[in-house]
Amino acid sequence: MKKIIAALCVAASLAGCASQQGTSQVAASAKEQDVDTIQEALFHQWFAAEFDNHEQHWQDNISKENDPELQVHEHIHHVFAPLATPALEGTTYFVKQYINGDPSKVYRQRLYQFVQNEEKGALQLNIYRFKDEVKYADAHLHPELYQTLTPDEITTYPGCEVYWRYNGEYFDGTMGHNSCSIVSKRSGKKIFFNDTLRLTDNEIWIADKAADEEGNYVFGNKAGIPHKNRKVVYFTGWGGTRIGGKDAPDDAKWVFNRDLLMHNEGQIVALQDAKTGEKSGYSIQLALLTYQNTSDPIFKFGLIDDASRKTITYIWSDRTNPTTGMNLRWMQAGLKIKATRPHFGF
Repeated sequence: MKKIIAALCVAASLAGCASQQGTSQVAASAKEQDVDTIQEALFHQWFAAEFDNHEQHWQDNISKENDPELQVHEHIHHVFAPLATPALEGTTYFVKQYINGDPSKVYRQRLYQFVQNEEKGALQLNIYRFKDEVKYADAHLHPELYQTLTPDEITTYPGCEVYWRYNGEYFDGTMGHNSCSIVSKRSGKKIFFNDTLRLTDNEIWIADKAADEEGNYVFGNKAGIPHKNRKVVYFTGWGGTRIGGKDAPDDAKWVFNRDLLMHNEGQIVALQDAKTGEKSGYSIQLALLTYQNTSDPIFKFGLIDDASRKTITYIWSDRTNPTTGMNLRWMQAGLKIKATRPHFGF
């Protein structure tokens, strides 16, 4: 409504009908619209990416050795892929979230819709579920699916909207208190969901929790510590090893791949032959880590023995390093930041 009134006032002032006070109101309204537009553009610039909390999960597991009661944050990977949906207004995304670094272990996929809510002074997120999960699996790889999507193929839960507001430093995401609820099929009780979120240029924090009608815990971090997910950066490159590893003779067969693609938040990629798929028995991993009893964050490039799942050697460098590599003679690899769309693996 404010934008409509502002447009009418602009037209009136151009016709010489607006008072000086009215002109000031128009200018203020136009400025408010500009701020909303700029902030929304900034939000999408930050939000459109893949995020991962590998380091938090890794640190929790180490800390749990000294504190058995510690609740370990699940390792979650988030894909927020912008994907236009002609059937819906606003800006829309395909969302895929999976656990343990395994893209096949999807626990949630959604359609996100962002629209301005002028009454609440916020960017409103409406979350839709696909009625046919199989049809829209990995829709970001098949954008034509969204072009024909109809509103009757998705559903939502009223009251579960998230409202994003910029505080001058980052975006806060909140829900109405206990406004989001469903009836549990297992217990028959109503479950209330309350999420708080934070989005910066490099991270998204997600603190989601649920309780039943009596206030009993259902899920969420009991200490109130959010999942702290960093924006991933993808690397491309090459790598290979001799079959048999370091003890193999110099003339042993190699497996090689010149089309490696992996992100820097703990992803593990097997070293195998690109043409035949023959495995070498080794994998490589990139990870941003801060080791215990130090305050120096590093960029780790590790070589993993697939049989034991242990890192047998690694190198480290500054986190801003755009390239990395390893040469053990019997194993060689080189990686550099993906040239285009570095925050997506597709």
